[in-house]
Amino acid sequence: MSKISTFKLVEGQFTPSDSINILFALFNSKINFHQLESFKIQERNINNKSFLQHENRIVELKEAYLLMQTIAKKASDENMDLEIQGNLKIKAIKRDRK
Repeated sequence: MSKISTFKLVEGQFTPSDSINILFALFNSKINFHQLESFKIQERNINNKSFLQHENRIVELKEAYLLMQTIAKKASDENMDLEIQGNLKIKAIKRDRK
């Protein structure tokens, strides 16, 4: 099974306000996922540092969202809309056995 499937997650022209709402939902969902995974790892094993990968990803997502807010604010100030194209690609790959 090596077929790549592609799905349109979001596509279109949006006001800056709508753009913020749409992207907030996406970013917030991913942040919540990583927060939950980090919490699970820390609860199971205090000595396991793999939760740091999730913590780092949370920081990256928050920074990207802040940058997106800046872009939306500038577009709003200039009376412009934002075009968002977000595709999701999924491909099955063999799992590394550990």
